[in-house]
Amino acid sequence: MKSTWNLIGYALWLILIIYLVWMIYNMRDRRLKMIVEQKKTFSWHNFSISVVELVVFLLAFWGMSYTTFFQDVKKLNNNAVQTTYSYRPLVMEYSGGRSYYVLVQNGAGRHPIQNYTYFVHNGKYMVDSLNATVVYGKANSNVAAQAYNWNQGKLKYMDQRYQKAWVATVTTTYKKNFVNGLGLHAGRQANRFDLIRVPDYTFMKTE
Repeated sequence: MKSTWNLIGYALWLILIIYLVWMIYNMRDRRLKMIVEQKKTFSWHNFSISVVELVVFLLAFWGMSYTTFFQDVKKLNNNAVQTTYSYRPLVMEYSGGRSYYVLVQNGAGRHPIQNYTYFVHNGKYMVDSLNATVVYGKANSNVAAQAYNWNQGKLKYMDQRYQKAWVATVTTTYKKNFVNGLGLHAGRQANRFDLIRVPDYTFMKTE
């Protein structure tokens, strides 16, 4: 658990499940009493109560489901998420008689994606082409990367300082607050994107 605020969401889901069990029991109990005491199998009064109980459950279930599973992080404001940017130099690896900064593994199937493995001073990272992009040549960005608000001055500095061999990472994290706790998101990572910069394509090794 990333934050104790998420306990609110867990508690509400538990209450919703308990309410569902109670609702089913209550509907069954009222129907049995009606059959035994009133000798009826249907009454508008009993039906109305059941409808109200069901509507309350469906509204609560929809609200919790939307908050937990279907929020679009791109549409959330700064009160809900925190975005940070980091910039690190790449470390060159040597294997198979050549040096490289990025290992590219091509996927297979009907919708193949690539996996990129890059190396920095504190370890190595593997990301896929859905959450990362590789740029080389004169430009230090591309169409995919331009969806994010990079510090262009910092990108130019990294080019000059580290000979066009670096990675920039943007990370979006849900803030630790009540609203995010409702959806069990507080303190959790919402999105991450890596802009991997190499001097040219020869510094990538493909498998």
